[in-house]
Amino acid sequence: MVRFSILVVVFLLFVASSYADHDVDVQSICKQANDPSFCLVLLKSKPNGVGGDLKSLAQYTLNVLHTNTSNTLTLINKLIAQSGSDPKKQNHYKDCLALFGVEYKGVLGYVLDSLKQFKNSKFNQVGVDMVYLRFHVDDCISGDPSDTSLLPKYGNDVRNIADTTLIMTNMLVRRS
Repeated sequence: MVRFSILVVVFLLFVASSYADHDVDVQSICKQANDPSFCLVLLKSKPNGVGGDLKSLAQYTLNVLHTNTSNTLTLINKLIAQSGSDPKKQNHYKDCLALFGVEYKGVLGYVLDSLKQFKNSKFNQVGVDMVYLRFHVDDCISGDPSDTSLLPKYGNDVRNIADTTLIMTNMLVRRS
């Protein structure tokens, strides 16, 4: 009977510890973010709710980051076409296109690298990519402070998603 009791206790501890690993504390993640309310909306927008483990939630944010970066590149291309003969706007949007693109390790390049590194559980490298990515976004947004297009909003969204992803990948690094 004692052996059975010990086995039951060990089993319950195993189940409890594995359950705790899958329970994601969204509040503690978002408290660390530069924009906690954006972080909460992002993480709660995951299909089927926030549930799951930290790794699947981080993968979700990387996928959202990829989508938002692609949408930002589409917007930049439209803005270049709409800027007509205004050389200041043309130069600003072309600079942003380079900063957000794949070449020269732009934002999309960092996102694509992060997706690959994440699959290989190289969370530290994903974190490094997120830091560099945010620098490129900031360079684009600060390039023309008078920009009244949607680009600053799109850029801020990309930065905030990267910020949230960075927090989670740092947590994954500490766990491994």
